[in-house]
Amino acid sequence: MTYSDENGSLEALAETSVSVARGEFVCLLGPSGCGKTTLLHILGGLLRPSTGRVLFDGQPLSAPTHRIAFVFQKANLMPWRTALTNVALPLEVRGAPREEALRQARKALRLVGLEGFENSYPRQLSGGMEQRVAIARALVQGAEVLLLDEPFGS
Repeated sequence: MTYSDENGSLEALAETSVSVARGEFVCLLGPSGCGKTTLLHILGGLLRPSTGRVLFDGQPLSAPTHRIAFVFQKANLMPWRTALTNVALPLEVRGAPREEALRQARKALRLVGLEGFENSYPRQLSGGMEQRVAIARALVQGAEVLLLDEPFGS
């Protein structure tokens, strides 16, 4: 993957091949700036590679899919939504009935230890709690692949 602008170009990732079997747990390790986040963004369909391609279940991946959920380094919660409605958001976007989305969101918040904080806004949560809301938001989607980009880094 090469990034280019008026100042030139920077190769962030070179000739990378990744193959992950169903049920496998993979961890990318490397120093800061080596391309881990770029690779995750490519694998999640958030970035198109400069060359090559990404296959998911043998099919080309060129855009984000509900089959892959992402937890970013920062929680990226909507400040005007409660923890519950932040977690329900991906289900709402996919057209799930509101009550079903909220039921599943409550279950996901319970799973990450945030039962009782459903009506809290991001500004009322600690940084770690915000990240757990973000993790619950990823889990509630029922995605086949979960990409975590240093969610506990801060």
